[in-house]
Amino acid sequence: MKSSLLKIMVGIFFTIIITSGVYAQADTEYYTLKKYRKWGIIAGPILYNRAKLEPQYGDYTFENKPMWGFNAGFEYDFYPDRKWSFITGLVVALEPVYNVHYRFNKNDIYSIFVDNLENNAKMYAMTSFSAPLLVRLNIQVNKKTFVNFLSGFKVMFFPPGEAGLSVSFSNEDNSETREVFGLNLHSPDNLFHGSFVIGSGVSFAMKKVLFKTNFIYVMNFQNTMEGEYQFGNLLISPPTRGDYELSGNYLGFLFTVSLAKRKDK
Repeated sequence: MKSSLLKIMVGIFFTIIITSGVYAQADTEYYTLKKYRKWGIIAGPILYNRAKLEPQYGDYTFENKPMWGFNAGFEYDFYPDRKWSFITGLVVALEPVYNVHYRFNKNDIYSIFVDNLENNAKMYAMTSFSAPLLVRLNIQVNKKTFVNFLSGFKVMFFPPGEAGLSVSFSNEDNSETREVFGLNLHSPDNLFHGSFVIGSGVSFAMKKVLFKTNFIYVMNFQNTMEGEYQFGNLLISPPTRGDYELSGNYLGFLFTVSLAKRKDK
């Protein structure tokens, strides 16, 4: 499914590239946008897809939840006053590791626990740095409003690393401790990750700023975190083991502000 969706997205991207080449000679120029700078500041929330579990054996499991993040950085629009343009820049983000909700049956842990035990755990990794290369189509709706569509790729700098989660219980007099749940993860063994980007948005031309809002979806070519989970040392239930995969794909709602050029006196 992921491979098929990726092929569709890549096809859309190259369709935009070919189309932009066909119409390059007749590119529309928007005089309303001429007064704004090519540089813009980007910021906005993003929502990462939840991780996937692939059980190998056993009945215990846990719930993976989506994780919120934040993008911030800057962009450079080569032709902000044209219908077709290319955009690049630098974006930083805090990459997720896990956001889980786990539950233990009271019969599987020490008798001091009179009820089933539930808890949440969340962890983020280090900050990543991404450089996008996007093709943008800008369509004027009225004098000060524009709708844009964009597609392309980005390269993310995200060095290899490891992370984990461990849950242990002790009996009433602390004479015995059992580790009952472990999550052992690692990022791929390479410095750079590639991904596909597609999105759309609306721009508003104001007196001193060009204000843009964009919805984007980012689909990575490889998972950002992988590993395994295990449940064991339970009083009744047999051990459980499975694989954990976090794609790092996300939906973003980003805002960009470009200032108007300084007028010559």
